[in-house]
Formats: sequence, C-alpha cells, structure tokens
Amino acid sequence: MFSILHISDLHRSREEPVDNASLVAALLADCDRYMGDTPRVPSPDAIIVSGDMIQGAPIGLANWQRSMKDQYQVAEEFLAALCSRFLSGDRSRMILIPGNHDVCWNTSRMAMDQVQTTEYPRNLYSSLVEPDSIYRWSWPELALYRISDMAAYARRMDYYWNFVQRFYKNIKLPISIDRSRGFQLFELCDQRIVVAAFDSIFGNDCFGYSGAIPRGAVGQCAMALRDGGKSYDLRMAVWHHSIQGPPARADYMDPSQVQEMIGHGFQLGLHGHQHVAATQTQLVHLDEDRSMAVVSAGSLCAGSKELPRGVNRQYNLIVIEDDFLHARVHVREMGEGEQFTRKRNGAFLQGFVKISWQPSTDIAGRRIDAQAENTRRAIMKAEAALRSGETEIAVKVLNDVNISSASYARKLMVEALLSTPDWSRLAKVLELPTSMEESVILVSALIEIGQLEDAQARLDAAEAIDVGTRRGLQDRINTKKLLRSQ
Repeated sequence: MFSILHISDLHRSREEPVDNASLVAALLADCDRYMGDTPRVPSPDAIIVSGDMIQGAPIGLANWQRSMKDQYQVAEEFLAALCSRFLSGDRSRMILIPGNHDVCWNTSRMAMDQVQTTEYPRNLYSSLVEPDSIYRWSWPELALYRISDMAAYARRMDYYWNFVQRFYKNIKLPISIDRSRGFQLFELCDQRIVVAAFDSIFGNDCFGYSGAIPRGAVGQCAMALRDGGKSYDLRMAVWHHSIQGPPARADYMDPSQVQEMIGHGFQLGLHGHQHVAATQTQLVHLDEDRSMAVVSAGSLCAGSKELPRGVNRQYNLIVIEDDFLHARVHVREMGEGEQFTRKRNGAFLQGFVKISWQPSTDIAGRRIDAQAENTRRAIMKAEAALRSGETEIAVKVLNDVNISSASYARKLMVEALLSTPDWSRLAKVLELPTSMEESVILVSALIEIGQLEDAQARLDAAEAIDVGTRRGLQDRINTKKLLRSQ
C-alpha cells in the first residue's frame, strides 16, 4: 500500500483562526488514531497540496507586499513542519500547486486600466469570454477593465513561484521547476507513480475566477512523459479548481481539460477549491471507454466564512492498493477540541469510499507491466552504450533497474563496472553473489579496494571456486598483505 496525505486550501496567514503548531499537532494526533483503524491506513508516504497556500491580500491593503511575503512565510513554515514530521524531511515527496488565492490581486489590478463606456467592445460578452481575453468585468463597480501591461500582469504569481523555488531548492525532481510551463512533474513510490501538477489558475486575477490550465500544457506534459522513456504503474494529475459547480458560479474548470488528461492515460485526479471532500468518475470515449477517478479535498484551514454551510475543516488520506488499480479515500473532519476524526456522513458513511480505474494498456489491449517495460528499455540502452564504449552511460541507465537477483540486467551492470573499472561499486553490487563467477569478481573487487580480510573470508566461504582460480586469488591476497606490512 502507498498512502497519500491530500490537503488543500490552506489559506495560511497569521490572521487565520488556526495556527501552524495547532494544525501540525492535530494532524499528528489524528495519525495516531487512524493507524489503528480497520481497514488499515498507513502513515503518509507522500503529501499533495492542491492549491491555495495563502489567504491573499485584498486590493488596496496597506503594505500588501509585506503581507504577501509574510503569508508565504507562514505557509512555508507549516509545510516544512509537515514534511519533517511525516516525510523525514524529503521534500521531493511533497507536491505543491497554486490556487486562486495564490494570485496577487494587487499586482494584477495594477496591470489593468478601466475602460470608458464609449470604448466598450461592440459585443461585450463575447469579448469577455473569448480565450486569452484581455478584458475583465468588475461586478461591484459594474465596470470594464482591460489588461494594459502584460509584463506586469505576468508577475501576479511571483510571490507563489518565489516561495516554490525556495521550497524545492537543491531538491532533485524529474524535471526542474519552471514557472511558465503550466505543469511540474514528480515521481513517488520508487518511481512507480508519476504525478503531473497542473496550474489551473491561467487567467485568474482580481476579477477573473474561473479555472483553466494553460492551453497546450496537458499535451506538453504528455509529450514530456513520452520523451522521458519511462512507464509507470499509475499516472496521477493534480489541479486546484472544481470541475463541477452550480449555474450561478463561474469559478470552476472546464471538464474537457480533465478529459484530455484521461485521453493521455491519467487515471487518478486530485483537486481542491470547493472546500468539500468528494469522489467521482470522469469518462472519455475513445476506441474504448477510459476513466479517471477524481477526488476533491475539503479545506484544511479555511475560516468559517469560506466553508460551505454545515461543513467542517477536512483532509483526505488516499490509500493506493498494491495493484495500483484500486484505492480508498478516507476523509478526516475536524470536530471538538479542533481534533480530526472520521467523516461519517453522506458518501463517507463508513469513513471512506473505494475508488478504482482502468489499467494502462498497449495497442493490443494488454495491461502494461511498467516495471518489465522499464527494464526492457534500460537493457536496450545499456547494450547500445556498452557497444559504443560508453560504460558510464550504461551504468547510469541500469541504476534504476532491479539487479538484486540473477538477471541479464545484473550481468550487464557487472560488465559495465568491470570495463570502467569501478571496484567499489562492484563490491556493493555483488555483495550477495548469485554464481561462482560473481564470487570470483567480488573477491577480486575486495582485493583491489584493500579490504583483504573481507576478501579472505569471501574466498574461504566460496566452496564452488575451482582450485586454480582459488590459488590465484589467494596469491593476490597474500601479496597485498605482504606489501601492506612493509
């Protein structure tokens, strides 16, 4: 099982009613409780935060720049504490995406000018809703605005991205953080799960609230995964905005972007924004029906004015089964004493809901064995590298392959390390030899790196080594010992 702590809508600021220490303490106390639940809920192996790190600064707030920086400082301290407590400080297993509250309203407003009524476009509605529109409507003022400084407008996310780049500084990720790409990539569960973290705040500002992923970002992500040359047991996607909403609301995301993800093989989607935990299935009809299980998280920290009526603060625990085709969504809800416990109403009457999705298949409709496929690709690359004398590339390619048991990949790794030669690495790889040949190489490697006592012990234990080879290895050990004593 692989367990994900899914939290969302943190709305961190010093003015929020729940402070960082109280939140972390409540989450730790709840971990003690749910680890004794049936069915079993393990301690989190990863944390996904689906947007709205901070509350944000209203337009015209005095010292709004200082407020934005301070709010991200509070958020960073909270996330660093969670990472330390639950993930042993490994920030590569914490996934962050922006939400609409992460957009700086003051920066976006300063990039706009109010349009005089005499200059309104002929078809105002069409001008407002067309893709990449520069127009925004302010309902409180009943006024039209136009983005007049695109460079300044683009900086409305700088506070968020500065925080993210600080958070992941010197952290190894599949691809480096890029604030303009529209998505980031993360790998979890020993690279068996890939998570695409999409920015659904394209076009969000002080007047624009509807969610949108930048055009082309989903396709670019699919090509990046294709070019990466890896297969995964599970493809996950994360974004912020809801994909369903009532007619009077205009702050949710077009589900066609989720359908595009499904078409590219994404099987599990997570989001926040609606402040209510829920699960649903999204379908896309291609040559065969494909589906994505979609899970939303309630708000972990939003104030009472922002929570839907009758809804408390919530978070999710998603337990992915070993087949990577099924999971349980456990919803935890804050109750008395600001402590979390099982949510026990609605769809979550049992405290959890089971979800599932289809496996990844090849063109013949057969389930793809991701580990076998990755091993096959690595072997082909390693063979090509060895043929061209690029032994270091062969070693690098085989690093992610399981070579713990006798296999062709293990044989290639030994061949590459002998060609280098890298005796220290050979000694580690062959620590548990699987054949007489490996025992001979192991003893030789130990002799080369000067571990003569260990070499002698290994030689004595390897009864299958023939007499001539044994005599040669013993002579080398004796010679090394003699030289050491002089």
